[in-house]
Amino acid sequence: MGVQSATAVSTEQAVPPPPSEQEPEAKPARLARIRKHFHAWWEGYYLDPEIAPNPPPPANQPTEEQIKEDKWSAPRIKIAELIWGDGFTFPGGVDHVIHMVKPMTLTSAKSMLDIGCGLGGTTRTIAKTFGTWVVGMEASPFLAKQGGQLSEMAGLMKKAPIQHFDPLTIKIPPKKYDAICVRNVFGSLEDKDRLFKEVGKALRPGGCLLVSDFAISDPNANSPAFKLWSDGEEAAPRLCTLDDFRVSCSTLKLDIRVCEDMTAEFRELVVKGWSNLADLMDGKSLDPEEAKALAKELQLWQRRLAAFASGDLRVIRIFGIKSAG
Repeated sequence: MGVQSATAVSTEQAVPPPPSEQEPEAKPARLARIRKHFHAWWEGYYLDPEIAPNPPPPANQPTEEQIKEDKWSAPRIKIAELIWGDGFTFPGGVDHVIHMVKPMTLTSAKSMLDIGCGLGGTTRTIAKTFGTWVVGMEASPFLAKQGGQLSEMAGLMKKAPIQHFDPLTIKIPPKKYDAICVRNVFGSLEDKDRLFKEVGKALRPGGCLLVSDFAISDPNANSPAFKLWSDGEEAAPRLCTLDDFRVSCSTLKLDIRVCEDMTAEFRELVVKGWSNLADLMDGKSLDPEEAKALAKELQLWQRRLAAFASGDLRVIRIFGIKSAG
């Protein structure tokens, strides 16, 4: 199910070959590239003409100590992929990914940063579907390591590398990306402003930002289901409201096009995933560690669904375009 033994990844693999070693560009692609470089010059940043539009930087590799302390494991990944699909550890899947990023009008001439990418299923889907150069970043050391190996196995180490990152200290080069997606990262951060500022700085003028995360319907929410969910999460939730997210995004000079509660849509994805698992497991068995991981995952999502039903826990989506001014 996508979990392989660790292999060393050369940092040289992160840089695509120069155009002379690639296939000749079609005329429309060359014109698009010229326009892109002119726009970069006009806006005050530089694109090296000898490399791809978004050469992935050398991968951030987690330490063995970080991996040992991680709450993710091979059995848990296997269970998560059975529920959500190959390469995915969270509700969504290929079709949902394409639907979510469609407004970004991604192409092979654009670059993207995917923060909170898990195993990189979303990262690789975008790279394969649109040809976009995507860097995936994941806070879980174990998921980041395994996700990097999956990108290598898929021949996408250049196009869709997966890196480990710390959301509290991450620094992103300015005006680096045409699109940025941040999923399920802000919910556990007490200081959300720092990451918002890094994301806003890294987004190019005219670039797109997509944020999806857990939120709270009311700052005073305290239903029994919500408290049970909060106590059961691996990282203590530090949630804000949809309006708080909107205010934070508006400080980034974004033209906000979508600001919505998508809990009902998300809940359908959750129910569909567990229904698929029931079909897959019909007549099959798990080893003891996998069975233990399944039981924990089931409890986790039962608590989340109950918190959704209480009305206190929400899932939000915000999409905006950075002002070119």
